[in-house]
Amino acid sequence: MLSLLFRIFPGGIAGVARVATATATGLVPVLPFLLWRPVLAFRWRFLAGLLLAVWPGQVFFSGVTAQENWVLLPTVALAALAVRRLRDPADEGHPIVAGLLLCAAAAIRQEMLVAMSVPALAAAGFPGRGPGRTTRLLRFAAAAAIPLALLAAERRAATGRFSITTEHGGLTVLGTLVPGSAAAGWLDPTLYVASIEPALLKEPARLRSAAWGLAADEARRRYRFHALRVATALLRLSVESDAQNLFWSLEAPGALSPDKAPAGAAWARAARPLLRIELALISGFFLVAFLQGIRRRDSAVLVLAFAVVLKTSLQVAFSPLGRLMVPAIALELLVIALTAADLAGPAAGRERVAVLLLSVLASVVLLASLPPLERLAIRKDEPPPRIARFPLAIAGGGGWVECAVESGRLTAIAGDRAWIGSTDAAARVACRLPELRPGATLGLDLEAPAVPGGRDPGAGFERVEADGQERYRLDAGSEAAGSWRRIPLASATEPPPRTVAVETRGATAGFGFVRRVPGAPALPRDRTLP
Repeated sequence: MLSLLFRIFPGGIAGVARVATATATGLVPVLPFLLWRPVLAFRWRFLAGLLLAVWPGQVFFSGVTAQENWVLLPTVALAALAVRRLRDPADEGHPIVAGLLLCAAAAIRQEMLVAMSVPALAAAGFPGRGPGRTTRLLRFAAAAAIPLALLAAERRAATGRFSITTEHGGLTVLGTLVPGSAAAGWLDPTLYVASIEPALLKEPARLRSAAWGLAADEARRRYRFHALRVATALLRLSVESDAQNLFWSLEAPGALSPDKAPAGAAWARAARPLLRIELALISGFFLVAFLQGIRRRDSAVLVLAFAVVLKTSLQVAFSPLGRLMVPAIALELLVIALTAADLAGPAAGRERVAVLLLSVLASVVLLASLPPLERLAIRKDEPPPRIARFPLAIAGGGGWVECAVESGRLTAIAGDRAWIGSTDAAARVACRLPELRPGATLGLDLEAPAVPGGRDPGAGFERVEADGQERYRLDAGSEAAGSWRRIPLASATEPPPRTVAVETRGATAGFGFVRRVPGAPALPRDRTLP
């Protein structure tokens, strides 16, 4: 979608993407206001749009170019269409529009195909009585299936797989289950795989298929703990999601210019407690509105609430990260607006007071119960595994290096890059290189370590050894943390070493090997990772 805008505005791509995303999310409040016109009075349609427009968590997140922002348009449109059809007895459904909106939501975020299936069926006219049910079903199926098939064909041209889903589902589930994931909610499972079956890292396709089995084994091994973890994740998503999203809008690398980054970080720290209260109130009011819908057998409320339950369940299972809850919170706000409209009559005065008090009470319970439950889950969790040996791919081809952690800890592996670190002593990794073809060049990309605030005057020291001889030394703080530079290890006239050791002291630094064959384009000497 953005590539079309980039062709019109080729300069300043990041700014164009942010403005386009903020504009798209700014249109979302208009959808229920317009689509609910036949079934709700002006003030309740205005309330629904107002809740979406002034929702602080989304306002602060709206400039982030993320799938979660773009999926709001088809998600809210589909939800509003479902409510319109369920609240209007004369509305027989909109099968073609419902199918297209479901396809659009699934194209942006694949799990929305499941989460929005019930609202899509409701918007299409199911279940329904009277003639034309078979025709509606065929129209809905065609409107959803044909664009999804075209999307799958496009992705087959890029990946070789005729599918609308990605292959990393097993790895995503494994990341929620691995030891040490309770604190953040999700950890990259690569280190866990390296600790139990490092050979899988050399075969990405086999790793993706084996991840489901590894996840099942880990779930069975600590099933009691994972029940506690699920409860903690549900509470965290209900309270922390909007506060977590400030990282992407204000604190992530590149989110703000360097001169504004300190002020942005300070503002985020001050705003987070308020956003926790805001989302706890939304969650508390939604929970009571859901119970009201069950008591009243309100199909419109129940359909949207069921979509929220499905979406939240998928996030708890796959990736309990705050930004992924943005579309679910939008649906919660619609449920709250519908419940407010249902309680508008003069006979519902006592009921309104009871709903208000129960909603505030539920919000207080959510806020109060999360910290002790979170501390308990972290305390019961196992520490992340320590890695003794691991393979690391050589960028540009040329096989793998076999590395051994001699001291410190391996903190991350990402493709052809690895990160080592230690809070006090030196972290050291020694790698054995494979036989390389004559004429190939070999380099080591090295990241200047991030030096934490501490008392160790040597923190940030870094050096590289090749076959036992020192080839590079970086004194503490001599280069900006996070910058990368390339250290030549071999050339057409210089044979590659057999072993290379990387050492850093009191800090974390990344490294990776790069191979270039004769005639290939030169790689940049300096590189900065996003």
